[in-house]
Amino acid sequence: MTVVDAPIDKPKVDEAQLLFQEARQRRRRRWLVSGIVASIALVLLGFTLIATLGGGGKGSLPSLSAPLSAKPAAISGGAFSIRPVLCYAPPLTLAAGQTPTTGALPTCASSSQLTATNLGVEPDGNNANGYKSNPRVPVDPQFATYPSSLQSNDNVNDTVLLPASSSNQGTGRYVLGPAGITRSAIKSARAQLVNNQWAVDITFTDEGAVQWDTLAQQQFHAIIGIDVGGKVVSAPITEPSQTSFSSFNGQMQVSGSFTEHQAKALAAQL
Repeated sequence: MTVVDAPIDKPKVDEAQLLFQEARQRRRRRWLVSGIVASIALVLLGFTLIATLGGGGKGSLPSLSAPLSAKPAAISGGAFSIRPVLCYAPPLTLAAGQTPTTGALPTCASSSQLTATNLGVEPDGNNANGYKSNPRVPVDPQFATYPSSLQSNDNVNDTVLLPASSSNQGTGRYVLGPAGITRSAIKSARAQLVNNQWAVDITFTDEGAVQWDTLAQQQFHAIIGIDVGGKVVSAPITEPSQTSFSSFNGQMQVSGSFTEHQAKALAAQL
């Protein structure tokens, strides 16, 4: 495969995509996950969704935009994990005759690392999203010649390089660290109609709730990626409109441009 001068785009951020559930006291007032807008379309889907993660705070997503086409067939048998997003990577870009680079992935360059410091997230009540951040964290070019990790190599204990689940999310890719949560942490998932939009409510097991809070606190004001079947369906900033971390109380809610069938298919898969 030869790709010359391929554009190096960051995954787009759909500020209405994924919303982490706000603090229990706010949860009933609004779903705006302060930008948690990212796209957990888990088609597992590409949801351009607003995933509201439970009980305690909001989270926003930085990349992934538009509603993904959550096709039931694409969900079937797909692995599921939630991972820290380490940096953005460009699309595979090879000169004529050049072969992809193999071997272990390099460490993200310090200037490209999607840390809370580099992202510079600040709660801002005057902003429509409830926060502001640095949009100029650069894509790391050293991954341009590395192919995306195969689904068969999407191991939960490894660092992986994965594409977005939908072209609507941009042409870039994501470098993600070892998984903090896998499907085994999910106790139940239920599709329901909320404010005229189909959503999926996820409840974690007791152990899963601890894992979820641990990962979310670790990634406070940084990015979390939802890996479904070897693709990133969502990549939100955790609780960007909050000044300190608050527990999600074992809950997560994913909503977006789902049809009833898509929402129910996702819930059944989880």
